[in-house]
Amino acid sequence: MKAQSTLSRRLLRFMLPWYLLATVGMVVVQLAVQYVGISRAIAEDLDSLGRTIEPAATNAVWEIDRDQMLKALDGARQNAIVSGARIESPEGALLADSGWPRESADAPEPVFFVHGQSAATPLRHATAGGELQLLGVLRLHAAPSVIWDRLKYGFAVALLNSVVLSGVLWLLFVWTIRYRLSNTLAAVVSAVKNWRFGTDDTAAEPLSYPYSDELGELVDAFRESRLRLSASMRELDALNHDLESIVSARTRELQRAKETAESATRVKSDFLATMSHEIRTPMNAILGMLYLVLKEDMPASARGRLVKAQGAAQSLLGIINDILDFSKLEAGKLAIEQVEFDLELVLERLVDAVGLQADAKGIELLIRHDPAIPTLLVGDPLRLGQVLLNLCGNAVKFTEQGEVELALHCLERDEEGVRIQVCVRDTGIGMEPGQIHELFQKFTQADQSTTRRYGGTGLGLAICRSLADLMGGHLWVESSAPGHGTTICFTARLAVARQAQARQRELLERAGPRLQGWRVLVVDDNPVSLEILSDMLMFFQVDVSTASHGAQALTMLRQAGGQPYDLVLMDWRMPGMHGDEAARRIRADPCIAHQPKIVMVTAYGSEDVMRRANQAGMDGFLIKPVSPSSLLDTMLTVLGRGTLPDAGAGAPGPGARAGRAGLAGARILLVEDNDINREFAVELLRGEGVAVDEAVNGQEAVERIQRKHYDAVLMDIQMPVMDGLQAARRIRRLGQAPGGARFAELPIIAMTALAMASDAQASQDAGMNDHIAKPIDPDHLLATISRWMKAPGLPVPGAEPGGTPAGPGGHGGEHAGGPPRLPADLLALGHLDAADGVRRIGGRSAPYRKQLRRFRAQYGGAIETLRELLAQGDTAAAEAHCHALKGVAGNLGARALFAHVSEIDALLKQDLVPDAAQLDAAETLLRGVLADIDSLADEAPPPAPAAPPTPAALRALVEHLRRALGTDLGAVEPLLDELDRGVAGTPLQPAVREIAARIDRFELDAALALLASLPIPPEDAP
Repeated sequence: MKAQSTLSRRLLRFMLPWYLLATVGMVVVQLAVQYVGISRAIAEDLDSLGRTIEPAATNAVWEIDRDQMLKALDGARQNAIVSGARIESPEGALLADSGWPRESADAPEPVFFVHGQSAATPLRHATAGGELQLLGVLRLHAAPSVIWDRLKYGFAVALLNSVVLSGVLWLLFVWTIRYRLSNTLAAVVSAVKNWRFGTDDTAAEPLSYPYSDELGELVDAFRESRLRLSASMRELDALNHDLESIVSARTRELQRAKETAESATRVKSDFLATMSHEIRTPMNAILGMLYLVLKEDMPASARGRLVKAQGAAQSLLGIINDILDFSKLEAGKLAIEQVEFDLELVLERLVDAVGLQADAKGIELLIRHDPAIPTLLVGDPLRLGQVLLNLCGNAVKFTEQGEVELALHCLERDEEGVRIQVCVRDTGIGMEPGQIHELFQKFTQADQSTTRRYGGTGLGLAICRSLADLMGGHLWVESSAPGHGTTICFTARLAVARQAQARQRELLERAGPRLQGWRVLVVDDNPVSLEILSDMLMFFQVDVSTASHGAQALTMLRQAGGQPYDLVLMDWRMPGMHGDEAARRIRADPCIAHQPKIVMVTAYGSEDVMRRANQAGMDGFLIKPVSPSSLLDTMLTVLGRGTLPDAGAGAPGPGARAGRAGLAGARILLVEDNDINREFAVELLRGEGVAVDEAVNGQEAVERIQRKHYDAVLMDIQMPVMDGLQAARRIRRLGQAPGGARFAELPIIAMTALAMASDAQASQDAGMNDHIAKPIDPDHLLATISRWMKAPGLPVPGAEPGGTPAGPGGHGGEHAGGPPRLPADLLALGHLDAADGVRRIGGRSAPYRKQLRRFRAQYGGAIETLRELLAQGDTAAAEAHCHALKGVAGNLGARALFAHVSEIDALLKQDLVPDAAQLDAAETLLRGVLADIDSLADEAPPPAPAAPPTPAALRALVEHLRRALGTDLGAVEPLLDELDRGVAGTPLQPAVREIAARIDRFELDAALALLASLPIPPEDAP
């Protein structure tokens, strides 16, 4: 244990060395004083003695009597202080000495610290003229021992006095420190240690000090601190009594604030989910119907327009996703995907979206490709395309004449990836420096006047800057000036797709021999476009020449001589002479011996331009902006040297269906309560050779899965009876039972309009494998199914080799080969958009009429039912009923009713009750729809068969119907009509009508059971 170190001990230990040093100093000072005094006294005695014997010594020196000199010196030595004497000549020569030290006349050894003393007396003799003549010097010396003999007694006395005095003073100091300071402090410390606080506020030991010095002030300060501390302790004790109630009150306040914040968050999430659902539903119809229409045969011009509309709709869908999920932007959690994509495909979609707008304004849209950028990259094509679309769209919007150039440059490239710089330059209105500074602020535009010429929210560039940062780059305004256009650039870091670099090298190696020796003439009045095409051609290592107009091109072709041009890339619209006229002159010019191939390059891909190009004898046609792969493929084609299959870096063509071949023969369960979405998905999947079973809720899905094997399940989330999440959980629980491995491994894919990140997480938590957001992208849906489905099921019964189920009604009908032709009674409807409704159901009017009759039967009293539910206070049931009515009305084309019911549905979702006027208006609209339905004429009865079918024909018809119920519901209706006509007037007709009723209610298992038990008479029956 460490010994206690008191304040007095530490103070004494600190002072002791200094005290000893002071004592020694006192002794040294006393000795020095005595030494100086004794030394001066001896020096004075020596000087006096020298003057006494000076006359005798002077006579002896004058008479040069050495004996007399020695006698005088010996006489001087009789004095006790003289240790040695000598007489020197004026020149310092020794004349006589007595006892003078021999070892060092000038510096004899000291005794201790004492040195000897000497005195010199000059010997002078008066001459006849009265002057004093120096005869020599008498020197007397006192040894150090002489001085020490006088000093040592004084040293002993001084040392004794100093020790005694110092000891006494030290004792006094110790006593003062210990008994006056340390003991007093110890008492203060003991009193402070013994302080106790109670209700009487008294201390266990009094604390007092009688002196008014610094220590007294310290004691007073301690006393004051004790009183204050005691008061604080009493206040703290009182506060502790109320602390529990205060904490409880604050906790309640925090809980209320938390509940308020959570409520606000739920409202926000519900709003986003609702808006997402409502916007995605029509988008699903748009994209779905575009997909189905594009599968049909149509003119090339119509297909081109629809493909562009499809690309624009997909781009719009991507932007809608960002706007609806703005909470990600606010929280800084916008995710950037890392997927493999084709850069040229992104640019093609960009051109489809802004090319028509540029054509309408007469603006040339140019794209400058850097061939050093690989075509296949890894990144987020949607975000990259969104930035490009925003920048190019703004450039076209703010440009009245001239051009818009999109330039892509490779800044650096390594094994990890490539860093690209993208610049969008326009010749538009430009901006002032102050406008540039505010350009990237949210909801800010360059045109802030009240009479704005240009629309938009001003949010796009702010989002683009954030996206550029997320892609590892940044976005900035490179240059801008009023009337001289603007250039905006951004950089991005992208990874290179696997084998993309090797493919690019292989492309050049394969194209090199075919391109060797080619001479190409590029004709374009736009110098930027001319430069872009020339750069791409030089990358392919061909000999390139340029001309700025048609007349110059003719001259160059005539002067080619022995080095003719193999190919001419001719712009169409040029001043003085258009490209088609220049081509005709080239073909008719006899001075051009070697006729080159001519490819028209134009930004105007209209049918008139193509017709004029054909009439001018063009060999090919390229639409600006030209990509390197399309340019290379066109050159190889027109020169008859074959195309490179991988010239596009593996980009799939319009009809490519990657990963779909494995779907043929698969059996999938589609769980969807919405009739329209169900029909679209069924038609899409059966078009791929997939056998589809249908269920309208989760409960029915669970039952079907237990009875039949499926390769995959497409599951909606929001459904009556049992939603998709509950159904998925039940299916996964079946997999935990013995023998339930197929339920655990069954791919379940969510297919829903709930597209928030939380919805995808909820699907995953429920045991689903993937999440597909509506509107459904057909390619994405089929690719997702292929990815999760391990192996297809049995072949689809009745399927043709092409993969499309056979049988009537599978495809075709009214909508095959073109838009549906509606009967006059449907076109005359005032409250129903029959054309929209027929398109939604696949283009056939008969199923549409059937759905109208079902709507009449099921929703004729929908508003009255809604009133009753609201009167009962069952808001949840009222909301579900209103939501169902809204969906059916929208699918049937009842636009006014759909819009009004949507407003009521929005109120119910906010726990608000619609007023009577709103319900009355909805009922009026519903009556108008019902009146339209009642006005429809009954369909003409099918013609009766010429002769009743034989039992064998009935059995074949029943077998076809049974197979269609399992593979193709679209073929069920005509088969059922044929069967109904065949049994008309027989005992089988009620059973067939019951089967039809069960099929109408989608009770397919019950219908199959009734069909199997249908009593068909034998062959020999009469």
